[in-house]
Amino acid sequence: MTNAAEKTIYRSPMAELRALKRQDLAGSIGRVRAILAGFSDPLDLDAAGALLSGQQEQSTLAGIAGLRSQRLAVLGSSTLDTLPNLLAALLLRDGVVAQTRLAGFNQWRFEVLSGGALLRDHKPQVTLCLLDDEAVFADIGDALDMSEVEARLARFAGELRDWASACRSLSGGRVVLTTIPLSPLRLARLIDYRNRARLASAWSAMNAAILALSAEEDGPLVLSLAETVSVAGASPFASHRLHHVAGQAYCADFLKCVAQELATVVKANLGLAKKCLVLDLDNTLWGGVVGDVGTAGLEIGGSYPGSAHLELQALARDYMRQGVLLTVCSKNDDANARDALANHPEMLLRPDDFTVVTANWQPKAENIRTQAKTINIGLDAMVFVDDHPLERDAVQSFLPDVTVVDVPDDPAGYAATLAAGNYFNLLELTEEDRQRVAMYRAEAARTELQSESLSMDSYLAGLQSRLTIEPLNELNKGRIVQLFAKTNQFNLTGRRFTADDIIAAELSVFAARLSDRFGDSGLIAALAISKAEDGSAIVENAVMSCRVFSRGVETLLFALLLKAARAQGLPSVTGRFVKTAKNSQFAEFYSNLGFTAEGEDGFRHLLQSLPETPDYLEITEGAEVFHGI
Repeated sequence: MTNAAEKTIYRSPMAELRALKRQDLAGSIGRVRAILAGFSDPLDLDAAGALLSGQQEQSTLAGIAGLRSQRLAVLGSSTLDTLPNLLAALLLRDGVVAQTRLAGFNQWRFEVLSGGALLRDHKPQVTLCLLDDEAVFADIGDALDMSEVEARLARFAGELRDWASACRSLSGGRVVLTTIPLSPLRLARLIDYRNRARLASAWSAMNAAILALSAEEDGPLVLSLAETVSVAGASPFASHRLHHVAGQAYCADFLKCVAQELATVVKANLGLAKKCLVLDLDNTLWGGVVGDVGTAGLEIGGSYPGSAHLELQALARDYMRQGVLLTVCSKNDDANARDALANHPEMLLRPDDFTVVTANWQPKAENIRTQAKTINIGLDAMVFVDDHPLERDAVQSFLPDVTVVDVPDDPAGYAATLAAGNYFNLLELTEEDRQRVAMYRAEAARTELQSESLSMDSYLAGLQSRLTIEPLNELNKGRIVQLFAKTNQFNLTGRRFTADDIIAAELSVFAARLSDRFGDSGLIAALAISKAEDGSAIVENAVMSCRVFSRGVETLLFALLLKAARAQGLPSVTGRFVKTAKNSQFAEFYSNLGFTAEGEDGFRHLLQSLPETPDYLEITEGAEVFHGI
């Protein structure tokens, strides 16, 4: 690339993207992602995605450290050629390389019922099936016979359930269905209002039944396209000409919104949901500047604009109740900020709702970086909301990993803009998610104890830690899968097991819970173990939450595993350490436990001299659980 003095002026962002692709795609990935983030028009996203989806480009992107890959499949009943390109652009800007396969036109049934190669060989981790109303009406003999139509619509959700189950059996991944919009022409062909009402009612009931499939055990994930239609801001349907000439049921803006929804699902599937909402105070959480008008003069609740600021607080509170961490980052006097949070009668959010409150006159980027270290999360897990465009721009410039919400000038749109980002969406809300805020508050108390302790040994002993070890079961499966998906630092191989992976591979999977005198940290570690032909135990992967680093949990778990393996007469225990962008601090983990390096990334323990177990950890349950491997 050229240096600053020779910087090329490009005609357009797309021209620059083409140049970066030709010159040095891998070396320019940061700039490539920034360009993609600037695109909003679906035609630009389509073109950019197509530019980056060639075989050579896919190979280059897959080899870039720090990017995650995900195999996807798209099936449907109409032309969906733009969806893979849209997904490629939208996901790459968030650090995910989409390896997408598209089924042929209206081949959604055939691909599954025939055991087609697209699913069987590609093994997509996420499969989307996007249907239009022709998929329903194709099997109706007389569209004017409302009894026949109602009977067909009543059966369709059950047929989709069976289809999704067969699809999942082929792919082994997650299946995503959607509700189905009813095109105006379907309704307009009925000339009496009674039958129009019957069709609309039956169609709504069918979509409700499709949505209900998500609640079934191992059921598909279902997206409600009513919200997608509202976001698109117009009819979801393609022009009549495109429908007839190209078989395209949906317009570009609508397909972009569908791609955004699926991109959110993919990121959640990879454990990339954001964890922390960073909030400004003056003219963001409340109207007015507290240093000027005092606590009593702030606009919160009541009429506009106070109602808009209260709406943002209510949204943040609901996020917090579902496990999202809240912090304050405000240029303010600390005493003024805390007084308003604690004493204004209309405040929904109080000081105890925030994991960290930072009110000073330092640059906000500096304060956010400090908050991330204090909470022990990555900057890429943080979302920043501030009314001032200069503050937003500064944070985006100095901390590009932080997601900065471009809120409008009018506070009436703050909450809706934040919610539309779907930054915190999860595939499933676990009990650990709900308890996350309490867990991080307890972690702050632990940090305070550590600062007061004379030594690390006295600190660890003072925690009075208790460990419970348990095998995989229906109650802990969701959290275990989430832990494999989300954990980056203590993740010894980078392998991310899904629920289907665990079953298909016939793994022995174990989990550990940790509590201490400050509270319950929940399920914080998981191990997946298989058996070699010679009887050796193979640690396929081990993951542990960053909340409990340096507390001896990982050492105790492996010490118990090695002890159990020797007691059962196994010849050895083996494992692998595969370096990723974030796990390098644990490169010596196996060596420190007495394992011997073997091959490129393998380690073997011959069970002769076992590591000592930390005496400051009490095992309250499951000490013998590894004897079941």
